[in-house]
Formats: sequence, C-alpha cells, structure tokens
Amino acid sequence: MTASAPDLTDRRVARGGVALVATTQYLIAEQVVASAWVDAPYSFGDNYISDLGVPECLVLDDRVVCSPQWLLMDAAFVLQGLIVLVAVWQLAWLLPRAWRWAATVLGGVHAVGMLLVGLFPGSIAETLGGDATRGMLHGIGASLAIAGGLVWILVAGIGMLVRRWRGVGILSIVLSVVGLVGMAGLLLAPTTPGADLGLGIGGVERLAVYPIIAWLILMGISAVLVHRGALRQEQWERMRAEDEAAAQAALGASGAAATDA
Repeated sequence: MTASAPDLTDRRVARGGVALVATTQYLIAEQVVASAWVDAPYSFGDNYISDLGVPECLVLDDRVVCSPQWLLMDAAFVLQGLIVLVAVWQLAWLLPRAWRWAATVLGGVHAVGMLLVGLFPGSIAETLGGDATRGMLHGIGASLAIAGGLVWILVAGIGMLVRRWRGVGILSIVLSVVGLVGMAGLLLAPTTPGADLGLGIGGVERLAVYPIIAWLILMGISAVLVHRGALRQEQWERMRAEDEAAAQAALGASGAAATDA
C-alpha cells in the first residue's frame, strides 16, 4: 500500500529547501580558505579537507599544513551541521513513516559529525597539535559525517522511491554509491597502493564527501521548486473551482428567470 502523499504546499517544504541550498556555504568557505594558503599552497589532491581547519602550522611527512583562515573553515563545518539539523527538522516528515525515523536519525548523525569536525579541528590521519582527545573527537566526527551522511542519503533515496519520487530517489542512491566508493578508497589508501584511484588522498576524500554536499544542494533546489509548483497547482484549482461555481450560479439564475417568465 502506498503512503498517502504529503502536502507539498506546506511552508516547511520551502524552509527546508532553502536551508539545504544554504549548504553551498561549505563549498564557498573551502575555496576561500584554500586560496588563503600562502606559505605552502593548499593541494586538493594531497591535503585532507580537515587540513583547512587546523590551527597549527606543521610540516608532516606527506604534506604541509598551514591554514591562515582556519577559523573560517571550522565555522563553516559547524554551520553546516546546524543547517542540516534545521533541514532534517523541516523535511523528514515528507518520507513514509517507516523511513522517516531512520532518515531523521541518520541526518542527525551526519550533523553531529560536522559539528565535531568543526569544534575539534584535526586530522583523520594523525594526531595534530599534541592533543590526543581533540584528535580522537575529530576522527569520530569525520566518521559520523561521512559514513552517516552516505547512509543517510541512501535511506532517504529508498524512502523517496517508496513515495514514487523516482527521479530524486534514484539520484540519491547513485550519489550514495559514488560516495561509498570514495569512502572505501579513503580507508584503504594508507595501506593499499592505488586505492585512491589516482586522485590523491584529498581527491578520494572528496569523492566521499562531495556527493553528500551535492545531494544536499540538489534536494534543496528540488524542494523549493516542488513547493512553488504545488502552490501554483493549488491556486489554479482554486480559480477553476471559483469559475465553475460562478458558472453554476449564473446557470441557476438564468433558469430561475426563465421559470418566472
């Protein structure tokens, strides 16, 4: 049995969509912070994403880490987590009940992971700054953000297919699979030659992360457009109903006049 269709004219659809579109701030912050590296240029292939948020300047065996705008990147990580929490709160009800709770929990896991990544800057590869606790919490956050995010969009995609929203459902599943390939490469790269698919450690990490960001933005755009379309449909149906009522009233009046004559 297909679950009853949700009311897409509900303002929560628009609010959640706008929130998801706002996750573009992550990509903007990443570009701004990366361009600020002067002492050693930031490499999207050789540097981890989290290197952008590390407050220390370090020369490591495989890369240099020195991010002048580290605070901006960490703020973007935290803001991303908060935006996702808002979006989940506004949009989770659109999915069928059986999938709604799973998607809510997984969206929350991803958001909490992003918060931890920003609040405890570090690296998933090693302990930076001599603070093991900070490094551990950062690693936990990165794992929750990436793994939780990819499973989240997979579950949401299946829920959309149940709703018979085939286009966005299939897109969600495809993006999740691409991200899972990237995550596997990220986990295997330190010990398995070629696991980074020739993209470098930073490149394969982005293969895991960018599908999540792309999904957030595309779902946001879809929600805004669907909400607008539903409002226009509702307005058209109201106008048609009013026209039909007016026509019936006119017909009744003419019939009454003919009877009187």
